[in-house]
Amino acid sequence: MIARLWYMQLLQGDHFRKLSENNRVRLVDVSPSRGLILDSKGRLLADNRPTFTLAVVPEDVPDWKLLSRRLQELVGITTEEIKKARLAAKGQPPFKPVRIRSHLDREQLAILETFRYELAGVKVLVEYRRAYLAARETAHLVGYLGEINSKELSRYPKSVYRLGDYVGRYGLESAYERVLHGKRGARQVEVDAMGRELNLLDKVDAASGHNLVLSIDLDMQKAAAKALGDETGAVVAMNPQNGEVYCLYSSPTFDQNNFIWGMTSGQWKSLANDKKHPLKNRAISGNYPPGSTYKIVTAAAGLEEGVITPETTFFCPGQIHFGRRFYKCWKKGGHGTVNLQRALSESCDVYFYRLGQKLGIDRLAKYAKAFGLGKRTNISLPHESIGLVPSTAWKKRRFGEVWHEGETLSAAIGQGFNLTTPLQLARMVSVVANGGRLVTPTLVKRMVVSGKQDPVPAPKAVTTKVNIKPEHLRTIHQGLVDVVNSPRGTARRVRLPGITVAGKTGTAQVVGLKFERSFGKEEDVPWKYRSHALFVCYAPAENPTIAVAVVVEHGGHGGSDAGPVAKKVMEEFFGINKKETIQAAAGVSEVSGD
Repeated sequence: MIARLWYMQLLQGDHFRKLSENNRVRLVDVSPSRGLILDSKGRLLADNRPTFTLAVVPEDVPDWKLLSRRLQELVGITTEEIKKARLAAKGQPPFKPVRIRSHLDREQLAILETFRYELAGVKVLVEYRRAYLAARETAHLVGYLGEINSKELSRYPKSVYRLGDYVGRYGLESAYERVLHGKRGARQVEVDAMGRELNLLDKVDAASGHNLVLSIDLDMQKAAAKALGDETGAVVAMNPQNGEVYCLYSSPTFDQNNFIWGMTSGQWKSLANDKKHPLKNRAISGNYPPGSTYKIVTAAAGLEEGVITPETTFFCPGQIHFGRRFYKCWKKGGHGTVNLQRALSESCDVYFYRLGQKLGIDRLAKYAKAFGLGKRTNISLPHESIGLVPSTAWKKRRFGEVWHEGETLSAAIGQGFNLTTPLQLARMVSVVANGGRLVTPTLVKRMVVSGKQDPVPAPKAVTTKVNIKPEHLRTIHQGLVDVVNSPRGTARRVRLPGITVAGKTGTAQVVGLKFERSFGKEEDVPWKYRSHALFVCYAPAENPTIAVAVVVEHGGHGGSDAGPVAKKVMEEFFGINKKETIQAAAGVSEVSGD
C-alpha cells in the first residue's frame, strides 16, 4: 500500500493534479439487453449472462507503455492484444472505452481491483453475453452471435451498434437481429482524474430487444436428437394446418456457446474441417433425392391429368426394359398386378415407372412445384436451399442437352436430378394432410415487446391453394394410410397405439444399384455409398395435427431406418408412453424394401 501511494504521489503526481483541478463530464454508452428466445412452453433457449470485460479509456492513460507492461505482469494481457484492440477502435472518440479482453475470471478481477489505483484508464465493464441453454439440440435453429467487425459496422446505424457489440451470425439470431438487438442508452456522468464516475448528471435508459416465443417444442428437439443419435440427417415436424414448426433438428450438431465464449484454433479447425459438416443446417439446406416419397407427386399428377384413375392397374414383374437397360423394382420378384392404392402402400416402382412414362417430365415438374418443391419455403432462416425440380427446359439450359425419356422413369420415383430438403418434404406431405393447401412454415409464434405488457402475435402464415381435386387427395391419403397400417405396407413399424398414422417411405440411391450390390451384403457397403433413408408422415390421419419428415443420410431404408425416428418424435408429440408402445408393436415384422 505504501509503495503504491509513493508511486501515485511522486511519479504520477503532476498528471493527477492537473486532472483533479478540472473534473470532466463524459457520456457513457449503455448497451441494450438482447431479447430472449424461448420455446413454445416458455423454456429459455437463449439467455443473457453477465461477463466482465477489461477496457481502457484512451484519454485517461498517461503512459501506454507503462500500462501495457503492468497489464501483462498482472493478468497476462500482451502488448499485441492491446495494439490490436486500439487499432480496431481507431477513429472512435478518446473517451470511449476500448475493449481489450472479455470473459475475465474471478482471479483476474481480484487482481485488477487490488491494483486499480496504478492502472489509470482501466475499467472493468459488466456486460451481458449470450448463453444457449439447449445448445446442441437447437444449434442450427437458434444460431449464434459473433463480434461485429469494422466492415459490418459501416453497414449498421452508428446509433445502434458499436465496436465490441455482438450481432447475429446464423439461425434466428441472424434472421431477427434488428428485433433482438434493442436500442442503446446513455449516461452523462462526471468523472475524476482516474476516469472514475463521481456523479450521474442525466441518463437515457437502454431499451431491451424483443423476446421471441417460438413454436418449437424443446422436448421434441430432444426426442429427434436422441432418435437420430450419431446418424447424419435431419428431422422436421410441423403443424400441417397452419405451418407452425414444432421441431427442426439437424445432425451432426455443435455447441454454439463456443462462438460466444471462445474456442481454440484447434477446436475451430476440427469443426470447420469435419467431413460431416456439422455447421450445415441439413433441415433447410441439405439437398437429397426424395426417393419414393416423391410418388405422392407422381400419383397426384397422374390422377389430376386424367392419365390414371384409382382403379388403373399395371403389372409389376420386378423390372421393366426400356432402351438399353432394365429399370428394377425394389421387390425382386415383383408385386404382380397393382392399382394406385396398393402401389403407394407397397411402393411399387414399376407402377410409377409406367405412370411417369405416360406423364412426361414437364407434367411431373408442374405438380412437383405445386407441392412446393424446387423453391424456397420462405421460412425465417438464412441459407435455405431451393432444391431442384428437373424439366426439359432446365436440362437444356443447364447442360445444353435434350431430355431423354429414360430419365423420366428415374424422376417418377424420386431419383435422377430431383433434389429436395427435409423441410420441403414436410411441406409436401402436409398438402395431402390438410386437403390441398401449401402452407408457409413459421417459427415465431409471438414477440414480447420491451415495455409493453401484451405480446405481439406473429403474422399468420401464407397459404396457397393447390389445384388438385379433393377426391384425388383422398385416394392418395388412403394409400398413405395403408403404407403404415396394411399387412403389406412398407412402414408398419411406425404404427402408434390408438392413433392412425399415414406416411410414405423412401430410399434414395446415391450410386448405381449394380455398383452398390457389388459389395455383397448391405452392411458391407461403405457408408458413403449407402442409400439415404427417408420417411414422411402425418397423424392422426383423420384430422392431422402433425406432419413429419425424416432423412437419414446413407441410413439404409425408409421404413426400417427413417420411420422409427419419426415414430419417436410423434410419441413425444402425443405423449405416448414408450413402454406401452413397445408392447403394442411386439410381433410386428417389417417390410424393409423401401
